[in-house]
Amino acid sequence: MTTPTAPAAASPARLRPMMAWGTPIYTADFPDGPAYNEQLRAMILKAEATDPEAALFGGINAVKSSQDLLRWDHPAISWIRDRIGDAVTALTRAELGDAADEVTHGINAEAWAVVYRSGGSLRPHTHHDSVWSGVYYVAAGDTSGGTGAGYLQILDPRPAAVAVQATSGPERIRPVPGRMVAFPGWLPHSVQATADSDAQRICIAWNVAYDKTWGAMS
Repeated sequence: MTTPTAPAAASPARLRPMMAWGTPIYTADFPDGPAYNEQLRAMILKAEATDPEAALFGGINAVKSSQDLLRWDHPAISWIRDRIGDAVTALTRAELGDAADEVTHGINAEAWAVVYRSGGSLRPHTHHDSVWSGVYYVAAGDTSGGTGAGYLQILDPRPAAVAVQATSGPERIRPVPGRMVAFPGWLPHSVQATADSDAQRICIAWNVAYDKTWGAMS
């Protein structure tokens, strides 16, 4: 005769908190930025006046230069290239941790300038063909009055969460001369309308994509 055995006690359920699909956003204020900004401003406004490809684009009272800014021959542009490299390195390490050291392929970068004038804004959009995107502020425009004029708005990328209002809303980042902000290119973002004033909001926007040549990884 066999003696029935008691069923094994079920192991207690464990809650494992996860930060699924966390999104890194890079923000850095460079103390040496203002030393370059007046030179950058002069170059950008000159290019806007002479560049046949400068045009309004998906925004209101905002003019975008052609996308060859990183090929301009000037120390301030070399400095911008290096700061973009800093942002890409930081974001890659945030995603991959120590494995970032094993990434052996190069990057392709492009950048352009945008000049926002009175009431200028930019509709929500993504940079779907880039891995990382960012913006560097040369001039902030008029941010007085506490209205959020000219702020960068980074939007919740989850349409369903937005539809049912299960979101904390956009992250709003103030434009500050010398500040760089960077994030994944697929992240929706927009620019809140600038103040009605003569002050210009001038920025350098950029995209980075990885090249198609992959080296061996250990």
